[in-house]
Amino acid sequence: MPKACLKKTIGIITCFLLFLLVTNTVLAAMDPTEIEQINRDAPYHIIGTVTSDELYSDVTKDQEHPIQLRKMTIHITDVIKAPNNMIGNRSVDVFYHYIPAWDAKNYNGGKRMDIAKEDVIEIWLEEGDNGWEPAISGDSVHHIRYQEDRSEHIEEPFWNAFTRKLSSLDSIQTDAFVIIGLLIVLIWACYRGLRKTT
Repeated sequence: MPKACLKKTIGIITCFLLFLLVTNTVLAAMDPTEIEQINRDAPYHIIGTVTSDELYSDVTKDQEHPIQLRKMTIHITDVIKAPNNMIGNRSVDVFYHYIPAWDAKNYNGGKRMDIAKEDVIEIWLEEGDNGWEPAISGDSVHHIRYQEDRSEHIEEPFWNAFTRKLSSLDSIQTDAFVIIGLLIVLIWACYRGLRKTT
């Protein structure tokens, strides 16, 4: 193989390897032991069935990223830990912030709340501004029975759905395009190198 072709080939392979080795930024989730500790310290720990889930108020600050404060009612089937004034209660209202699944990637932190009527959940609660709320959002909810019939409370805007689907297609195909492109450049470089030597 001619020297010029060899140099170009080594350069292209080096660029390709650098491309593969570049790491994406990863946002770390909370330490599981920290989540366990916060849940363990929560004053109210129950198991029950979600009997209602309704909008309490819209707390959206940016129209592109809607957020709702919702209120679910849980019919309590098992009390694991409770403050004295809550021990005999058969139901409890729980307030939580709802972020639609289609917008969840724009937020950092714990798991989003994913609640539907008829879910059976184990939940760790603490008192907040509006009443009882999950100690650490979705990280304080464990689904025992996950109701399959679910719906988004906030409909995804058409343009957002279109661009999201387009970007997911793009990310799937990007690797293939890069590899094919590099192979074409490599073949072209070798061909040019061979032509120059003849």
